[in-house]
Amino acid sequence: MKKRYWKTGLSIMLAILILALAIAPVIVKRQAIKRSKELIGRQINIEKLKVNYFSSTIRIIDFILYEADEEESFVTFDTLLVNLAPLRLIRKDMVIQKLYLKGLTAHIWQQDSLYNFTDLLEYHQSEPDTLYSDTIESEPLHYIFSNLELNKARFSYTDSSIDKTIYMRDLSFFIPHIAWNQEEKSEAGIRFNFHREGYFQSALQLDPKEGEFDAQISLNKLYLNEFTDFLKKSVPIDSLSGLVNSNIVVKGDLDEIENSILSGDIELLGFELTDQTQDKLIGLSQLNLSFNEIDLQNRSFAFDSLTLSQPYIHFALFDSSNNFFDLLGMEATQEVDSTQESSAEKDSLETVTGPATSYALNSFVIKNGVIDYTDHRTDEPFKYHLSELAMSVDSISSHEDWIDLYARMLLNNRGKLNAELGVNPQDPMNMTLDIAISDFILSDLNIYSRYYLGSPIIKGDMYYKSKTNITGGQLSSENNLIIENVEVGDKEGGLHDLPLKFAVFLLKDREGVIDLDVPVRGDLKDPKVDVGTIVWNTFKNLIVRAVAAPYDLLADMMGVDPKDIQSIEFAYADTTLTDQRKEQLDLLLSLEEKKKGLGIELIYYNDKDKETEQIYLAEASKLSSPVPPSDSLTLVQTSTDLAELYTQKRIVQVDEYLKLMNDSTRIFISEAHSDAPGNLGSVPKFEVKYSMSEYHE
Repeated sequence: MKKRYWKTGLSIMLAILILALAIAPVIVKRQAIKRSKELIGRQINIEKLKVNYFSSTIRIIDFILYEADEEESFVTFDTLLVNLAPLRLIRKDMVIQKLYLKGLTAHIWQQDSLYNFTDLLEYHQSEPDTLYSDTIESEPLHYIFSNLELNKARFSYTDSSIDKTIYMRDLSFFIPHIAWNQEEKSEAGIRFNFHREGYFQSALQLDPKEGEFDAQISLNKLYLNEFTDFLKKSVPIDSLSGLVNSNIVVKGDLDEIENSILSGDIELLGFELTDQTQDKLIGLSQLNLSFNEIDLQNRSFAFDSLTLSQPYIHFALFDSSNNFFDLLGMEATQEVDSTQESSAEKDSLETVTGPATSYALNSFVIKNGVIDYTDHRTDEPFKYHLSELAMSVDSISSHEDWIDLYARMLLNNRGKLNAELGVNPQDPMNMTLDIAISDFILSDLNIYSRYYLGSPIIKGDMYYKSKTNITGGQLSSENNLIIENVEVGDKEGGLHDLPLKFAVFLLKDREGVIDLDVPVRGDLKDPKVDVGTIVWNTFKNLIVRAVAAPYDLLADMMGVDPKDIQSIEFAYADTTLTDQRKEQLDLLLSLEEKKKGLGIELIYYNDKDKETEQIYLAEASKLSSPVPPSDSLTLVQTSTDLAELYTQKRIVQVDEYLKLMNDSTRIFISEAHSDAPGNLGSVPKFEVKYSMSEYHE
């Protein structure tokens, strides 16, 4: 009887245990749902909770973690399966034989600085840590995880301020095995697809004993236009487009992860950035970058090759800025006191620690580049188009003493430019630059010429060669400029009062060609020195000297002494048109003939008081006795009349000789005003003034 009761009781207890185990998942599920806000700060819902006690498997189906409003879902998943080994907990081993999560979906949104998980962070940060006591020491659990898998997860991020969402779909990863005492390498892989097309993929190999890891990261068809609206929040652009592919390998040690080494390649296709006026700012058909080793910790960058195909840049200048400064929110560089600058540089050098930056690039190529330049500082925009830009260099390295770079481009669809740049990478203040330009159209600069100088350039072709050396910051540049068929319009306004038209006329040789050798010098180490200012001052001085003293230019053309075509001088009381003076007049007639359009004016200067005095003394010396006062007055009047007579005789003789030699001459003779400063102390002379002939038409 007792044995029968014992069996009955055992059966009842077993039935109760089985029943308890059967209904336990239901109870746990209901309690978890009921107390979820208390436990984790948000409401959850679980459709099914299943437990297989024989295989120690827990399965959660159709899980939902709601938003704070308890209506929209924040995180959901279809299935979570966890296969445990609970008996191993006795040995302090946390063993998960399998963890499988399918259909995980999470949506994150942001409104200004708030996220839809901000309340969860605040909830858990406010809870006191009562799970562990500082006075109780316990041996940590040893983890052993196997077959960790995430299958077809989906994530999205929404910025509510711009109503833009980014999606990641089909996110999957798999980790075969990871354990606290693992000696063999662990492997892990993750992959997800982008919303449009393409994917992100990563594979990781980890040596848990040594801490060494090797990660391969791949991007396939990442469309940049997905990030346009996000970039607009901080950068004033209109659109961003392009496609990124990359394969990057990261090798390092978990204990010194900052010393990781990167290698791989990046490809950028169809890149384009437009500003808020919808003008194309930067573009690129294709970029290929291959790097052998990048060591950020030691500031070492070893690149194999960089190739840019059809790069495009639009650079626009404004009164106090440019389009790139505006894009980046930068202000134009202001002048800094040199003593303050030196002190700042010294302080910055003292704060920099660690190794110097080391770089190397085996091959750098630019193919078919384009640069559009627009200057809005003139009364109408000045635009210039540079195309077919090609550049190549075999090797660039911070360890080399010298680097040579070659480039060529087309100037406004016609002119050709070839350049060779040599530079010391250790000291950029030591470099050479050779430039050759042919078929340059001067009228392309018409807007600049009219705005700054007031004279439009109607036509003309330019050929230019330059050899520039910078040694220790000292600029030395030899420039040869050949201009053919140039024609400059009449001056009207202009910011600078420079007689460009007359200067160009004077600079032309007998074939109408301007051939100039223009040296440029400067100290680039002086913070007050600007290369643009040096070039402008050189150009300005060339024009001023040509107009102020044209004798040297015209004498070179004639092959004579500049003094022979500068003035024709007489002695006091001398009116003889000597052979030498006739030769000077012949030179002027010849110059008028050879330099078509040259206006020549002979301006007569003479200090008549001094000549009258010289005549008086000469006449008085002819008399044997002192001159009586009455005769003295007569002699003064006679001397004055003779001085005037000599003046008229000189002018008439010169005029008659010129017309005798060339009856169609347009050499103009005038007498300076009696009060002109040039008369004071002057011997009788005809000073030659040159101009353009239309000034006297």
